[in-house]
Amino acid sequence: MKVLSFILFSIFAGLIIALLLLQPKKPAEPEEMDAKIVVVDEDTEEPIEGVKIKITTSDDSEVSLITDENGECAFTYTDSDAQITILRATKSGYERVEIEDYDLSKFEDDDLVIPMKKQNMTNRGQQIGASGALKITLMWDDPSVDLDLHVIEPNGFEICYLGGHDGQMHDPDTGGKLDVDWQPNNNSPENIGENAVWQTSPRGTYKASVVFYGPEGVGPVDCTVVVYQENQPEQTYTLTLNGQGDTKEIPDIVVP
Repeated sequence: MKVLSFILFSIFAGLIIALLLLQPKKPAEPEEMDAKIVVVDEDTEEPIEGVKIKITTSDDSEVSLITDENGECAFTYTDSDAQITILRATKSGYERVEIEDYDLSKFEDDDLVIPMKKQNMTNRGQQIGASGALKITLMWDDPSVDLDLHVIEPNGFEICYLGGHDGQMHDPDTGGKLDVDWQPNNNSPENIGENAVWQTSPRGTYKASVVFYGPEGVGPVDCTVVVYQENQPEQTYTLTLNGQGDTKEIPDIVVP
């Protein structure tokens, strides 16, 4: 009886061992590697806080980052053979930086340091739309975002692109018009912006604002508004809009 029990036990144990050996092995977890990006001012080499970085890699993953007070941001990756197909760094007041085909394996040796050059927003705004006695220009850097410039004239007419109604873009009484209405374009145009202009500006108070039209789920976004007024120094305002539907105003513009 003892012999039979031993034989049965041996057979049962052998079956258990065989089943364990036949079970598929779990694939090893991919090793995570750290990557750090540092953004600095090209002229001063000081770190730049608040730079928005969007990364698309060759394995179709996307990462959105923002630099901290040290100008740094980090992410992890598992495939050192993959590439950053496109990296876009943007911050209001700086020229946009785009890097293509950057091997992730390079992070094993060094951080990626990105120098950004300050942009003269006054000069940039002069390249968008026409000029006149009064010119109000809105600029931003992210080509996936649609911001709208609204200006209420002294007579109460609101110049803007409103729900596709082109008639709102021109006031026949004052000649004021929105001569540049920008819409998102994945080709990353050189000058993203909108422009309202008056060849002869009626006296009174003008109220300008920026509306975050879309897309949903994106933000915050920095933008710059420059006011060019005849016989007056240019006025530059930097605004941050937090997301779709957000609206920010600049100080009233008074034409004496």
